[in-house]
Amino acid sequence: MKEGYRPTGRGLLAGSTALVCALPVALLVHAIQAHAGEHAERALPVVGTVLLAVVVLPVLLTAFNERRALAPARLALLALIGLAVGLTAVFLVRAGAVIRFPADILTWSESDFVNDILKFRVGYPLYTANVNNESFTYPPATQLLTYLLAWLCGQPTSIPFFRAVQLGFSVVAALVAFSGCRRLVALSGRLETLRDARLWHALWLPMCLLFATNPLTNGFGQNLHDDALAVLLCALAYWLLLAHVAAPSRPGLIAMALLPALGFLVKQSLLIWTPLYVLQLALFDRPRVPRRVVGFTAASVAAIIGVVATCDAVWGAPFMYWVVTVLGHHGVSPLRSLQHGLDVWPYFFVLLLGGGVLVRGRAAPTLLGPWVVAAAVLTLEAYTSGVAWMLNHMGPGSLLAGVWFLAALPRLWPRLVVQRPRFRVQAWARAGVAVLLAGLLWNGLGLIRIPTPPFSTDAYRYVAQIEQEFTGLPARQVLLDAGTWVYLAEGVVMKDRAPAIGERGYSATGDFSGILQRLHQKHYAKILVRNFHSPDFWYDHYLWQHSSGIRAAMAANYHEVRRIAKVEGQDLPGPGRYLFSEISVLAPNE
Repeated sequence: MKEGYRPTGRGLLAGSTALVCALPVALLVHAIQAHAGEHAERALPVVGTVLLAVVVLPVLLTAFNERRALAPARLALLALIGLAVGLTAVFLVRAGAVIRFPADILTWSESDFVNDILKFRVGYPLYTANVNNESFTYPPATQLLTYLLAWLCGQPTSIPFFRAVQLGFSVVAALVAFSGCRRLVALSGRLETLRDARLWHALWLPMCLLFATNPLTNGFGQNLHDDALAVLLCALAYWLLLAHVAAPSRPGLIAMALLPALGFLVKQSLLIWTPLYVLQLALFDRPRVPRRVVGFTAASVAAIIGVVATCDAVWGAPFMYWVVTVLGHHGVSPLRSLQHGLDVWPYFFVLLLGGGVLVRGRAAPTLLGPWVVAAAVLTLEAYTSGVAWMLNHMGPGSLLAGVWFLAALPRLWPRLVVQRPRFRVQAWARAGVAVLLAGLLWNGLGLIRIPTPPFSTDAYRYVAQIEQEFTGLPARQVLLDAGTWVYLAEGVVMKDRAPAIGERGYSATGDFSGILQRLHQKHYAKILVRNFHSPDFWYDHYLWQHSSGIRAAMAANYHEVRRIAKVEGQDLPGPGRYLFSEISVLAPNE
């Protein structure tokens, strides 16, 4: 084994203690907000006081106990830990509100995610013909694993439990990233001499969770989406890479060869880990073993071919269409990719900073490869994010950048805080400035959230009014553009969903003859669609190269009988705002 990685339970205990401390703080903040009711902003001074106490009290207690032996650097580190705990508590409060919400309309993917679970429950094929407009453009592993865990816990149809599972994936990703952080410090030769090791471990774990769920690039960590499990697998892939660098082994190489193929079942982009691993083996391993590079490449590619061939045998051409063809036709906008890269510049900055601090001296040959791989992940994700307007493509890379930053921080901290000042007041001033700079950087990284609910209670009114439209009618006769919770009880797999049509209208790969025929036949007794009178209409969007004709067909064969008002006072990202917008209720013309 290369220079010193010795797993220890003490570091994990310190980190877990800090993470657990966030729970009572989160409960207290939630109670304060619940007492404020609809006026959550009025509770902000009280919530702010609680969070300030979380930062200040450990510092004051330590200062009181140590008195003359006060170390400004240590107290500043305690303040950082308190800030990380407070920020984690705020995240948990907001995540709790998201998890408890009963309808799967908090982002565009939730409806299709639950639809896959529903299909599996009733024995319906996960991938069907293009004209049905009812399939998901992601592989099924996350959905099926979520359902398995929910079924084992006696919650097979609970949407809140499905979301709790995604949060669990994010927590495990943070644990894996925490271990990767320790490995980086060990490979740099500094773990055994790390001062205040327990305090650094107490900072790393909550920070890893904040990176894994940051709203800038990892905003779907508690939503029904493949991102949480994909981030976990990327963290595991990087952990395997660091383990290989520390001590190459045949079991480790086998795991590395299999992971991209298994990752494909979660998200197509995880296939990128095969060339990334080959990059490490071919250019940065010492000694370089050509036979190992060839054997690994052949084994990993064979595993990928085997998984794809198995999926093709199970689901046939529809699987290849939905999972490969549709997303494969999404063009990348270089200008949008550049803009997204600039939007997340703090993550490139901390990755460069971490590399500059750790890839030096005797550790440089060992750590150069892992740093290049992390930089390649973030850069490639920034490029591929140009296919859409959201930044979640860069979630895994941002977590790896955070790991490098956290691993470098113990070496940066003494330079920021203690430089043998001539006067003690100078040491205290430097400590305060260091904490302030850290807070500003964390805000740039998207780790600081305003402690207010993500949406108002008016969202529950919105859900209730949607459910009322199904009263007295079989669920299969009412088309809701997005949201599957209303179909779960009757086990109805509904065709013609807006997310499925929107994906294929944007990439110009859809056959919409099926829905056009059903509209002309007045197949549905009622249709509920959002933004029917807006250019931003997922069935017939103004940015598409060609109109789908769906809006015109709806207008020709149905008429609007009423509207469900949009949700007031919500603070969701773009897709969530759309799914909380005004709904037109359409009835067939006589």
